[in-house]
Amino acid sequence: MWPLALVALWAFAEATLFFIVADVPIMAVGIRYGMRRALIAALVAAVVAALGGLVVMAWAAADPAGSRAAIESLPGIDAALFDTAAAGMAWPNYGWWGMMEGAFRGVPYKLYAHAAGVNGASMAVFFVASVIARLPRFVLLALLGSLIGPPLRRRLQPRVLWALFMVAWAVFYAGYFALMA
Repeated sequence: MWPLALVALWAFAEATLFFIVADVPIMAVGIRYGMRRALIAALVAAVVAALGGLVVMAWAAADPAGSRAAIESLPGIDAALFDTAAAGMAWPNYGWWGMMEGAFRGVPYKLYAHAAGVNGASMAVFFVASVIARLPRFVLLALLGSLIGPPLRRRLQPRVLWALFMVAWAVFYAGYFALMA
């Protein structure tokens, strides 16, 4: 059960001020425990991240400038990404479609939550839209992890497997942060 607790904690943190996506532990669950648990982890991550989004939304509504400054100080986030998220939340993209597109383009979810809070969006609608928008990417990573997990576990020692996993994510983030700089 601890892997799901880790996924939940990670998803909440990433939705607020942490900057490494919940895809990492979701994929690890898929590699280690298989498809069923990975899909549960994806659902848990989507729901708990949406709760974190509500926290950011409330913060942005109460203190737009302060919350923006805090979020903008995170690695890989700048004013242009705030504008991208705000545009994704505007009509006709309002909510889930803009967030879903952003999830696959590297726009942090917390920026959509911030835009929703600043614009006074409905928390209930934003929560549901968040789960709908985040779930496809989380499911994709859960499936990927569960599909590559069994052959990797058969061929590699656990230490080697997890070292490669960490290196792969480190390389991904080095590229992501270099592109976003």
